[in-house]
Amino acid sequence: MIKLDRICREANVMLIFARSYGLAGFVRISLKVCRYRLLEEEFNSPIQPELQKYLTDEDYSVAVGFYILLRAIDRFAANYNSFHGQFDGGMDEDISRLKTTAISLLSDLGCNGSTLTEDLINEMCRFGVVIIGGIEAQDVIKLITKQFIPMSGTFIFNGIDRKSQLLSL
Repeated sequence: MIKLDRICREANVMLIFARSYGLAGFVRISLKVCRYRLLEEEFNSPIQPELQKYLTDEDYSVAVGFYILLRAIDRFAANYNSFHGQFDGGMDEDISRLKTTAISLLSDLGCNGSTLTEDLINEMCRFGVVIIGGIEAQDVIKLITKQFIPMSGTFIFNGIDRKSQLLSL
């Protein structure tokens, strides 16, 4: 994903990336002309004070929890060659593995001691597929019509609480 983002920016080609799991998902739109922070920068060196603020802020803790879990799912798939919840019989094992992967990711991001709620981890393993395309389509329309300003950052949708938030990491 990071390589694709870099290639698209160098070629001046629009990259629209959406990832969804059950009732949560994120959309990342990356255009060279918008001059937003590179996806690679966000992944490799998130803004530490912002991340810490989001983790401790009650209004953002669930959104950043989903953000961490969505990134942990990518690691989970790379480490175990499957996605969480793919096999019905191994749900408890997947929950444990995803929790370990998320804690490892938090540590790598410099957030030692930070944890995610069991409910978030369980919900992430339990869901199927979500439709987040409407949100993605709205930003594409903004870009095509050159009206309004597209989102800058990573958009998190939490279908459980019916909240959406924009994180600038």
